[in-house]
Amino acid sequence: PLSARVRGLFVKHTKTGNPLVDSVAEHQATPSRVYWAYFHVVCFLGPPGCLAMLYKLQDAKIFVILYALVAYYFSGKMIRLELLLA
Repeated sequence: PLSARVRGLFVKHTKTGNPLVDSVAEHQATPSRVYWAYFHVVCFLGPPGCLAMLYKLQDAKIFVILYALVAYYFSGKMIRLELLLA
């Protein structure tokens, strides 16, 4: 059985039923302005950098690209997971 927090990452409308837990700000979705506040220029350099890594693929490059995509997805679901993307 998955906890309500983990289900909330995949199903947007999932709530725990506990108003105290549901109201915690760090469990809310990440606003797009947070990416600019934390990453500044990386917002523009990251995507072309991932595309450049597609040239002459190696296992390490595939790992970094997959990590960046997964971290970006989950950091958009819960603001505390922004640290994964950092």
